Parts: sequence; C-alpha cells; structure tokens
Amino acid sequence: MAELVGPGGVPIRKMQPNHSLSEAVELWIGRPKIGKTSTAAALGTVADKYGLDLKPFVFVFEKGTGGVQFTGTSKTCPECKGSGKSGKSKCSECMGDGVVRHVLSDLDEIREWFVWFADSPYNLAIIDTGDAMFQVVADAVCAQIGVPSPVAANDHGNTWYAIFDAMRELISILVASGKGIIFLMHVYMMEKRLKGGTVTTATFNIPGKTRQYLAQMANQILYFDVVPDDDGTDKHVVFAHAQSGIEAGDQWGVFPAELDLGASAEEAAENMLTVWGYLEE
Repeated sequence: MAELVGPGGVPIRKMQPNHSLSEAVELWIGRPKIGKTSTAAALGTVADKYGLDLKPFVFVFEKGTGGVQFTGTSKTCPECKGSGKSGKSKCSECMGDGVVRHVLSDLDEIREWFVWFADSPYNLAIIDTGDAMFQVVADAVCAQIGVPSPVAANDHGNTWYAIFDAMRELISILVASGKGIIFLMHVYMMEKRLKGGTVTTATFNIPGKTRQYLAQMANQILYFDVVPDDDGTDKHVVFAHAQSGIEAGDQWGVFPAELDLGASAEEAAENMLTVWGYLEE
C-alpha cells in the first residue's frame, strides 16, 4: 500500500505510545497527608540523583506544604526583605533563603505564573492542589459576576460554566507549553447505585464540567492509599486500576494494579519512575 500523506504533506504513520512524564497529564488523588506532595517533590530529587531530564515546579494553592522541600511559587521574605538575615543571624522566617512559599490566590497571578512556567526550564508542573486551585477560580469568578456562590446564583448553570471556562483557559496555558502536569487532588466518598445495590466510590473533589474535563485529559489517574502489609504493618501504595469503587485509570497500561511506594518519598518516586521507564529495575 502506498504511503498516505495528510494535510501539509505530513506522512500518515502509526505513532508509538508516549510514556514521558514531562509531556503527560496526571491526576494523583488521595486523602490529605497521604504522601502525594512529598512524592511529587521527590521526583526532582531522584531526577537530580540519576541525571534525568525531569524538572518539577510546584504551584502552591494550599498552606499545608511546610514540611516538604521543593522549588515552587515564592515571594520575597516579608521579614528580612530578601536579605536572608535578621541582624547578624539567619532569618528565622525564610531560613536564610530570602524567599518564602507563596500561595496563589487570584486569577491574574495564576495566569502570570503559568505563562512564566511555560517559558521556564522546568518541564513538570505540580498543582498542589487541584481542589484549592478550583476554589480560587470559583471564588474569583463569583466575585466578578456578583454572586455568593454558583449554587446561589440560580442562573441555569451560567456561573458553573464561567468557572469551567476560566479553569480551562488557565490549564490550557500549561497544556500548550507541551510540558507535563500533575494535579494533586483530594478525594471524597460518593455512593453509586448499581443493579446489585450500592458501591462507595472515592473520587476527586472537583464538581461540574471541570471534573470531567480533567478526567478526560489525564493519561493516568493514580489513587494513593495505605493498606495492610502481609506482616501486619501498613504500607503506602498507588492503585492505577479501578477496584472496589476506587476511581483510577492508566491510559498507557504500564502501571501494575498495585504499586508499593516503599518507606520514603524518595523510594516512592524511584518506584514510580521505574514503572514509567526512567529507571531500570
């Protein structure tokens, strides 16, 4: 069969699967303090250790990241004004760095940081968390429209659509950059009615069309949990396949049904990078 040519003269050929984390969209879901942020941050530590071309940058939307070290959205330390010192001693607010974490809180600064990231040397955006980003966007859109909440708007869903449109516009900046995105998401439990009764489903905490939009664009939806080990201790795991009502999914088909994350964030990152093919077993 003669080779087919598409618009612009491009040859039509089968394309191989792309398992590159620096180009993928991931949803990491799980309850708070389960290890999502520390594992995501450790991807950079492990990448530096093994010389991998993986440079994560964290977009901070929640305050509960103080126990994790990472490169992310920041601002000049208000205590030392960027000097890193308090008198002759190291500034206790920024630990001598001159900068502190900055929690993004309005649409303009989200857009500004996203545009900056697209042109930066970082190639993996970590949204911590998608829930908090959605809330920032929802609050801003409601304030612009002049309603207290989407539910109270009573406008046949117009406010909900405006929120979705704002989220889509912001996320498209990251998608258009051609770089990877990991959305860290909290979960809530939802009951689904089936023929044989009901099943409790863990799903990420984003309402409306935005939730469907994120789920459809994701290459993988990974569920973080703690389960009992054979010796009676607890172990941190990731599920990539839906089971027992847990929402998960692996478009690439490379993740095992259950991945043991090990005893530390760095070991968890190494195990995940091994699955993706960055490291050898």
